[in-house]
Amino acid sequence: MVPTVALIQQLLDEFGLKHNIDDDGDLVVRWEKCSIYFFFYGDRREVLQARMYVNRRFDVENRATLTLLLDEWNRTKLFPKAFTILPDDGRVGICAEQCYDFEAGASRAQLKYAVGVWVDTLLRFADWLDDQL
Repeated sequence: MVPTVALIQQLLDEFGLKHNIDDDGDLVVRWEKCSIYFFFYGDRREVLQARMYVNRRFDVENRATLTLLLDEWNRTKLFPKAFTILPDDGRVGICAEQCYDFEAGASRAQLKYAVGVWVDTLLRFADWLDDQL
């Protein structure tokens, strides 16, 4: 099977995570310091991405320092991939993401395991980031 919004919602329910669909139609789980969005890509929406947005924003002058910090994470950890963004508000944001192409399919148990690991590692990244900043 390939992931669907309904299936990911079921899995999040099983993990006890409160979620909703935002105004753009994206599935999101929110915490005090970050939010994790689930995006679907590909012709059959078979590519699943979990992207965490850190709520805290930074001055543009700090982007180079933040990039060096995130480079350290990316060099020493296998995942999630972390990077800066520059949203419309003109302040620097930080994201981290996990992504996988489920074109060949996966069992429900495999999808649940992947989503659980992704959420766990994304939240661990958020904690690491707090410790660094």
